[in-house]
Amino acid sequence: MQPNNPFQNARWIGTGRFASPVISRTFYTGLVENATLFVTGLGYFEARLNGQPVTRERFLPPVSDYEPRRPSKFLYPLTDRPTNRIYYCEFDVTDLLREGENCLTIQLGNGFYRQTERVAEGPTGYGEILKTIYSLKLLTPQGPVSLDSDGSEVCGPSEITYSQLFIGETIDPTALREQSCPVELLPDPQAVLSPRLGPGDICAEVLHPISLGGGIYDAGKNISGLVRLRTHAPRGSRIVLRFAENLTPGGDLDFTSTGADYICASGRPQIMEDVFICDGEERWFEPKFVWHAFRYFSVQGEFDEAQVLVIHSDCPVTATFKSPSEGLNHIFEAFLRTQLNNMHGGIPSDCPHRERLGYTGDGQVCAEAAMLTMDCRESYRKWIRDILDCQDPNSGHVQHTAPLMGGGGGPGGWGCAIVLVPWAYWRLYGEKAMLEDCWDPMCKWVEYLKSRCENHLLVREEPGGWCLGDWCTLQGPVQLPPEFVNSCYFVKILGILEQIAGILGREFPFPGLKERIAEAVCDAFYDPMTGRFAGGIQGADAFALWSGLAKHELAAVLAEEYDALGHLDTGFLGTDILMEVLCEHVFIDTALKLLESEAPGSFLYQKRRGATTLWETWTGGGSQDHPMFGACVRQLFTALLGIRPTPEGDLEIKPQIPEKLPWVRGSVLLPQGRVGVAWQQVDGMIRFEIDLPPGVTARFSYGSQAVQISGHRTLTAPRIGGHGGGAGSDGAGEPGMPGEGL
Repeated sequence: MQPNNPFQNARWIGTGRFASPVISRTFYTGLVENATLFVTGLGYFEARLNGQPVTRERFLPPVSDYEPRRPSKFLYPLTDRPTNRIYYCEFDVTDLLREGENCLTIQLGNGFYRQTERVAEGPTGYGEILKTIYSLKLLTPQGPVSLDSDGSEVCGPSEITYSQLFIGETIDPTALREQSCPVELLPDPQAVLSPRLGPGDICAEVLHPISLGGGIYDAGKNISGLVRLRTHAPRGSRIVLRFAENLTPGGDLDFTSTGADYICASGRPQIMEDVFICDGEERWFEPKFVWHAFRYFSVQGEFDEAQVLVIHSDCPVTATFKSPSEGLNHIFEAFLRTQLNNMHGGIPSDCPHRERLGYTGDGQVCAEAAMLTMDCRESYRKWIRDILDCQDPNSGHVQHTAPLMGGGGGPGGWGCAIVLVPWAYWRLYGEKAMLEDCWDPMCKWVEYLKSRCENHLLVREEPGGWCLGDWCTLQGPVQLPPEFVNSCYFVKILGILEQIAGILGREFPFPGLKERIAEAVCDAFYDPMTGRFAGGIQGADAFALWSGLAKHELAAVLAEEYDALGHLDTGFLGTDILMEVLCEHVFIDTALKLLESEAPGSFLYQKRRGATTLWETWTGGGSQDHPMFGACVRQLFTALLGIRPTPEGDLEIKPQIPEKLPWVRGSVLLPQGRVGVAWQQVDGMIRFEIDLPPGVTARFSYGSQAVQISGHRTLTAPRIGGHGGGAGSDGAGEPGMPGEGL
């Protein structure tokens, strides 16, 4: 037990006897002025005081790498030793106490801790004994009193007779009851015990599904959450629910995209399923320690009413965006829905059903877009800690998932999250302390990458593991050389580290390294005859421009190529990088063309086929709830609206106006307050409307003109021709905004 924590006199207790045990303790108290409960549980816990839940949040504590495991169990070779951490929660329970007899109950769920069914990445569970620790701190007129877990508690079964996170729950109130028994006193876990970081999960929305006939129901959109049923079916009746993202041509559930091709340890396919055994009473049934991800579900059995509960981390959407472009509006809305579906337990996951893993590649590429569009500051504070925890303290290697749950990736797009995510966090929130905390781990990561280079090219990662470059390109297998992509990332983060060193007032410890890597990349992959990198395939030139290896002239070539192609052929890393490069070099018309395309390799291609969320692949294979391609949503705000915050609190607004987009309006919530921008093309003029928070000034620029503004301002300027401005519009849509000249 660490010093200075609230559990000084508490013991870990638990049991391995039940599927979801309930641990209880009865105690007596007089007048209490204040009461605070410190508690955690492995895997999940639900605490109640006198029958009332202590919080409306679900799936606590936040997921972490709880305890040491045998690395040999994983599918991918692993010799790393990450930092094991357990988060505890704190609740004010003063209003739930009463004078006299009180009862504290803690129900435990398996979660990721006792996950035994999914073995696609190898067995990733931690232990067989579910456990908890608590301390109830009471302030009485006589002084402070502490009620601590000590082994005097009793435990017994709950209505949950089966619970596996990747499958579902069976709830059976008719099951034969075993007698309560004493809890086991357990040794302290070999882990750091830390105050909880990040928000819990909440029910954010309740939907009323539509019956499609034959016991099939449609929630109306892809969601993460669960189905709650009201029933008064006869005692012993079974109700079985199954979940899927798609329907077969015949109208049945299609489980392909959610993991049915994975075979579980028990031999069953990984299909999401809840089972309720009715007790003859009218009541609501819903699972407690699992969530599902689906649009469609089936119900076999008798029930009266069904509700769909949308559940994800408490990360409210804070951005607004609207335009006359169906493509832009769809990207914005689909990204938000997909990202939120993947926010659970302080993890931005790759998908909320099949894998549920905090892949560092998916997470880093979406981080800035998520931070710009929703209140997820605390969620990413927690996930950055997960990334630091999954770094081996000796080698500096960073795992491909954080917390560590298995999974493959590469050193560039995945491991470089240890630099890219804190950097995005700094740029948006301006927390210098975050960079301080991450500086040494970042440098350790660079030392690791140096050890994986040959002739200054980043060519390998861990022996026997994957070493991906990009992933999920349109044309099937990725053609981009991994060593090219990974070396571009290496150059990029070295440039970022130089900036961080300046911010922190430190000496940059790798002088000349960036130049040596850059020279090696150019020697190996640049063709002076064509002026292209790696043959110009799958956005290769975008990687070169993004990492600083190429000059602006190549951006024009890149824009011309994609303007002619008319759709995206890039992987999930290259898509975001390509859109950033096009916008940074002011080829906004090409960027808009790609975002509005309906061809394969486009977002509207997915929407035309019924997508309400973003797909793992451009044409629909795999999961249909992957946020990674939606990272380019950030360009809606930083390029089209031109909102560019700086960590120092300064603000620049520099909109880019595509020729064929009549108007746009939107806003973001920054640490300084809400910033709103709208513009409209009317009769050869651009009319801008800007709203700034009180006391905030911004440099507004369009073309070669710039002005300092504050408060609410409406400005007009002649439309700029060429790739960065507009050249003709009917001005249809929003009403005109009269204003002063720029």
